[in-house]
Amino acid sequence: MKRKFTIMPVVLALLVSGPAHIAQADDDYIEAIRLRESGEIMPLEAILKNVRSSYPGRILELELEYEKGRVIYELEILGTDRVVREIYIDAKSGELLSVEEDD
Repeated sequence: MKRKFTIMPVVLALLVSGPAHIAQADDDYIEAIRLRESGEIMPLEAILKNVRSSYPGRILELELEYEKGRVIYELEILGTDRVVREIYIDAKSGELLSVEEDD
C-alpha cells in the first residue's frame, strides 16, 4: 500500500528548525514531525544538504511516501540547468534511490 502526503512550506520550516506550535496542522504534518522526532526519518535539513550538492536548483514539491514498508522523500527540483527532476530518497538512511527527469 502506498500512502503519500505533501509537506507544505510551513511544515518544511518546522522540520528544518525543530518542534514548534502546530495546533492547527493536519494529520499529515503531525505525522511528518512525529517521524522526524522519533528518529524514523532523517531531518529534512540533512536530506536537502545532500541533494543540493548534486542537484542544485529550486524545490518545486516535496512529499513523504510510505512505499512497501519504507518512508521515502520525493523531491521535485527545477535544476539550474532548467531540467525538472524527481528525486527519491530513503527517508531513514538518506540513500538516493532514483532520479527521474520530467518530460
